[in-house]
Amino acid sequence: MPFAVHPMNDTTSANLQSAAELPLGLSGEERRIGNRYQVTRLPRKGRTAGRFLAKDVSTGEDFVIRQLSRSELSPGVSLRMECEAEILRKLRKPWLAGVREVVRDSDQLYVVQPLAPGTALHERLLCGPLELEDCLVVGRCLLSALKDAHAQGVLHGAVRPANVIVVDGSPLHAAVLTGFSLGYHPDPGSFAGEESLELALYCSPELAGALDHDVGETSDLYSAGIVLFECLAGRPPFGGSSVGAVLREHMTSRVPDLRSLGIDVPGALDELIQRLLRKDPRDRYQSAQAVLMDIESIATSLQRGLAESACVIGSHDRRPTLTEPAFVGRRHELDQLEKQIRQVVGGATRLVFLEAESGGGKTRMLAEVALRGVRAGMWVVRGQGTEQIGQQPLQVLTGIADHVAAAARSDPALGAAIYRRLGDHADGVAAVLPELAQALGWKVSGIAGPEAFAETRNIQALAALLDALGSVSRPALIILDDCQWADELTVKLIAHWQSNRSGPAATGPPAMLLVAFRSEEVGADHLLRRLRPDLHLKPAPFGAEEVRQLAESMAGPLPAEAVEVIARLADGSPFMASAVLRGMVESGALEAEPDGWRVEPMALANLQSSTRAAGFLSQRIDLLPQDSVDLLTIGAVLGKEFDLGLAARLMGMSGSE
Repeated sequence: MPFAVHPMNDTTSANLQSAAELPLGLSGEERRIGNRYQVTRLPRKGRTAGRFLAKDVSTGEDFVIRQLSRSELSPGVSLRMECEAEILRKLRKPWLAGVREVVRDSDQLYVVQPLAPGTALHERLLCGPLELEDCLVVGRCLLSALKDAHAQGVLHGAVRPANVIVVDGSPLHAAVLTGFSLGYHPDPGSFAGEESLELALYCSPELAGALDHDVGETSDLYSAGIVLFECLAGRPPFGGSSVGAVLREHMTSRVPDLRSLGIDVPGALDELIQRLLRKDPRDRYQSAQAVLMDIESIATSLQRGLAESACVIGSHDRRPTLTEPAFVGRRHELDQLEKQIRQVVGGATRLVFLEAESGGGKTRMLAEVALRGVRAGMWVVRGQGTEQIGQQPLQVLTGIADHVAAAARSDPALGAAIYRRLGDHADGVAAVLPELAQALGWKVSGIAGPEAFAETRNIQALAALLDALGSVSRPALIILDDCQWADELTVKLIAHWQSNRSGPAATGPPAMLLVAFRSEEVGADHLLRRLRPDLHLKPAPFGAEEVRQLAESMAGPLPAEAVEVIARLADGSPFMASAVLRGMVESGALEAEPDGWRVEPMALANLQSSTRAAGFLSQRIDLLPQDSVDLLTIGAVLGKEFDLGLAARLMGMSGSE
């Protein structure tokens, strides 16, 4: 039927206004809307935007009718709602429940929407998370619906499981998006009780007013990310007892990686959801079409039996700004590490070295390995060396101790279990790491052996601690990063641990010790070079294709000329590839236009006059304010990690400045 806005007679309006105050299920006089829709269920009390279930008396079809008070809507919002309703009426897609018509009288506005058959996703999720394949079906349909609506300039404004209808049955084969807000985006604070909390759980920071940014397509995509996270985790990423608490979580809390929760999902899908849920709308996906293309790529890989997709997240996304790069390449190295993880889970013990030049992507690889370890059921603990004059011996183990103490605070039984596993070595561990013993409440004798044997005793105790972190049912993945700064005692500990855990007389639970360091800072005569790990990885420099993938994960499709310059100046370094791309945008050599990025020849020629990467980076530094340059200079002298108060005093500035 053609779109129409129908007036209501006074009798119908009066009946509805009185009936709306009645509890659900209470009998009373006939309630109709527009002389056509018989109300079969009334909205809950206290909801500003009530929803009715109603039946078309002429056809018998069921509809959902949304009620809004016109007095709360500006004339512009009312007009936009009617225009968007007309657009949705014409959109006939299997994954989108549009609008039948809008009915209004002097005080009320009613949006009539088809009732999609099936079960609301939030009810389906009461039974637990979805299977991966079912989640991908929901994702495909949800993003298809948003793609079609956004292409017509219509935002949904209320993407949440209650507005996604899944067709009954398992496995899922279809889902339908319904419940369009049509230009009226209610503030979660305007509702009371459960309704306000439900809105807040799926509301983007900018839609809630917590972030000063225009509400656009990326707001719907953020909410879609929340839905996909919940489909896989069984709960939204953020929660709280009040609307304010939930909105603060959206603004300040990091979204956990699904794999860090032990959920078995492809890394590409985990990263896709992370990108949807970036705080700043400019850092998210910019279009539903780009998300959909990545979901299709991931689904295709799974259909081919590939556990990990080669999809480069965000490479199809046309964006006006740069975002953080996706994890790119390193498939061969990750396959080897995955093999080691499987062997450890199967009962083996492994010492693995990972070395790379500065900027070679070592840190990103370690993060990926850690997530894979968690997904395999391992307990991942991490320590990191620091470049400091007069650093404490065994400084690299400080992070391990902090991690164990934090875990034991949430699980007191863990601290007791580690203490039991240590046995006679508990006193030795307490002597070297007293903060750990104190945090876990260990009762130690404090009796030390002869000083002449202190080093041997400490190494044996700490090796026992590394063993005590894991068990047969939950092996440990122990990551020691930046070991180019590790002291001699730490290297001896690694050697002792390996010696005890290899050979036919080896004892202790399965574990992997992953030692990472910078190649250029570990010379041929370094103690680490004397060790013989089970696997020694040296990631190769990025090739031109990997540089292109990394750059386009940040920017979307790029001109071939720009990619060639990035690859040449990066010289195989992932860090330099991202730095060159940012420098091209900052210098105006690469400019964003509505249909994609454009190279500015003059600026590009000037940029290429620097033939060395260091010269190019210095050009980027020249663009910074002088105070920032001064701070960086002081930081370069003080080292990688320094006290900000000291730097501020050297600059003659306050810490806040």
